Amino acid sequence: MIKSAYAQGIKIEEIFPPARRFETFGELVSTLAQNFILVAGVIFLILILIAGFGLIRAAGSQDAQAMEKNKNFLTYAIIGFVIIFSAFWVVQIINAITGGSLGDIFR
Repeated sequence: MIKSAYAQGIKIEEIFPPARRFETFGELVSTLAQNFILVAGVIFLILILIAGFGLIRAAGSQDAQAMEKNKNFLTYAIIGFVIIFSAFWVVQIINAITGGSLGDIFR
Protein backbone atom coordinates (compact mmCIF):
# COMPACT_ATOMS: atom_id res chain seq x y z
CA MET A 1 0.00 0.00 0.00
CA ILE A 2 1.35 3.41 -1.00
CA LYS A 3 0.95 6.10 1.60
CA SER A 4 -0.05 9.58 0.59
CA ALA A 5 2.37 12.42 1.04
CA TYR A 6 1.04 15.36 2.93
CA ALA A 7 2.48 18.58 1.63
CA GLN A 8 1.50 22.15 1.98
CA GLY A 9 1.84 24.61 -0.85
CA ILE A 10 4.00 27.61 -0.08
CA LYS A 11 4.74 30.79 -1.91
CA ILE A 12 8.48 31.00 -2.35
CA GLU A 13 8.39 34.78 -2.65
CA GLU A 14 7.15 35.03 0.94
CA ILE A 15 10.15 33.07 2.21
CA PHE A 16 12.73 34.37 -0.27
CA PRO A 17 11.85 37.95 -1.36
CA PRO A 18 14.27 38.11 -4.36
CA ALA A 19 12.14 35.37 -5.96
CA ARG A 20 9.47 38.00 -6.69
CA ARG A 21 11.62 39.19 -9.58
CA PHE A 22 11.23 35.92 -11.51
CA GLU A 23 7.85 34.71 -12.70
CA THR A 24 9.11 31.31 -13.83
CA PHE A 25 11.99 29.00 -13.04
CA GLY A 26 13.21 29.52 -16.62
CA GLU A 27 13.68 33.24 -15.99
CA LEU A 28 15.78 32.44 -12.93
CA VAL A 29 17.96 29.99 -14.89
CA SER A 30 18.31 32.50 -17.72
CA THR A 31 19.51 35.20 -15.35
CA LEU A 32 21.93 32.85 -13.62
CA ALA A 33 23.34 31.67 -16.96
CA GLN A 34 23.93 35.23 -18.15
CA ASN A 35 25.72 36.11 -14.94
CA PHE A 36 27.76 32.90 -15.06
CA ILE A 37 29.08 33.75 -18.52
CA LEU A 38 29.91 37.30 -17.39
CA VAL A 39 31.74 36.14 -14.26
CA ALA A 40 33.60 33.45 -16.22
CA GLY A 41 34.80 36.08 -18.70
CA VAL A 42 36.08 38.34 -15.94
CA ILE A 43 37.85 35.44 -14.24
CA PHE A 44 39.41 34.43 -17.57
CA LEU A 45 40.73 37.96 -18.08
CA ILE A 46 42.25 37.99 -14.60
CA LEU A 47 43.86 34.58 -15.13
CA ILE A 48 45.34 35.67 -18.47
CA LEU A 49 46.82 38.78 -16.84
CA ILE A 50 48.30 36.74 -13.97
CA ALA A 51 49.79 34.20 -16.39
CA GLY A 52 51.17 36.95 -18.62
CA PHE A 53 52.87 38.77 -15.77
CA GLY A 54 54.20 35.44 -14.50
CA LEU A 55 55.67 34.64 -17.92
CA ILE A 56 57.32 38.05 -18.14
CA ARG A 57 58.74 37.72 -14.63
CA ALA A 58 59.99 34.16 -15.29
CA ALA A 59 61.59 35.19 -18.60
CA GLY A 60 63.47 37.97 -16.85
CA SER A 61 64.84 35.67 -14.15
CA GLN A 62 65.78 32.84 -16.56
CA ASP A 63 63.98 30.37 -14.27
CA ALA A 64 62.93 27.46 -16.51
CA GLN A 65 60.72 25.87 -13.86
CA ALA A 66 58.76 29.09 -13.27
CA MET A 67 58.46 29.61 -17.02
CA GLU A 68 56.99 26.11 -17.48
CA LYS A 69 54.61 26.64 -14.54
CA ASN A 70 53.28 29.89 -16.02
CA LYS A 71 52.95 28.37 -19.50
CA ASN A 72 50.83 25.59 -17.99
CA PHE A 73 48.79 28.17 -16.06
CA LEU A 74 48.11 30.06 -19.29
CA THR A 75 47.24 26.83 -21.12
CA TYR A 76 44.74 25.77 -18.46
CA ALA A 77 43.14 29.22 -18.43
CA ILE A 78 42.66 29.07 -22.21
CA ILE A 79 41.27 25.51 -22.01
CA GLY A 80 38.77 26.66 -19.38
CA PHE A 81 37.71 29.57 -21.57
CA VAL A 82 37.25 27.28 -24.57
CA ILE A 83 35.08 24.92 -22.50
CA ILE A 84 32.86 27.75 -21.26
CA PHE A 85 32.65 29.35 -24.72
CA SER A 86 31.78 25.96 -26.26
CA ALA A 87 29.08 25.34 -23.66
CA PHE A 88 27.54 28.72 -24.48
CA TRP A 89 27.39 27.90 -28.18
CA VAL A 90 26.11 24.36 -27.63
CA VAL A 91 23.18 25.84 -25.71
CA GLN A 92 22.60 28.36 -28.51
CA ILE A 93 22.65 25.61 -31.16
CA ILE A 94 20.25 23.41 -29.17
CA ASN A 95 17.96 26.40 -28.71
CA ALA A 96 18.00 27.07 -32.47
CA ILE A 97 17.42 23.42 -33.39
CA THR A 98 14.50 23.05 -30.99
CA GLY A 99 12.90 26.23 -32.28
CA GLY A 100 13.68 28.31 -29.22
CA SER A 101 12.08 25.94 -26.73
CA LEU A 102 14.74 26.83 -24.16
CA GLY A 103 13.53 30.40 -24.19
CA ASP A 104 15.67 33.48 -24.35
CA ILE A 105 18.42 32.04 -22.19
CA PHE A 106 21.12 34.55 -23.22
CA ARG A 107 19.43 37.83 -24.04
